Amino acid sequence: MSKLTNANEKANFQVLSLGQGGTMVYIVQKMLNTLGYELEENGAFSESMEQVVKEFQSTRENLVVDGIVDYLTMKEIDEASNTI
Repeated sequence: MSKLTNANEKANFQVLSLGQGGTMVYIVQKMLNTLGYELEENGAFSESMEQVVKEFQSTRENLVVDGIVDYLTMKEIDEASNTI
């Protein structure tokens, strides 16, 4: 059952990247800030957010460093912010 849920979550996840905005971008900004990054929490995926995402991705072995918040990057951000 867990694998089915993860497959559904992955299929339904909206990838976030430069130029996008909205509630999910705001949530990711808040989560990254809990990890010590200093992003403006405004719901806009800016160049500075792209750079922070790249910095975060570079700290994880299994992530591509591209500045895009895909399902795997979001999962890693979530897991890291839940340990604080």
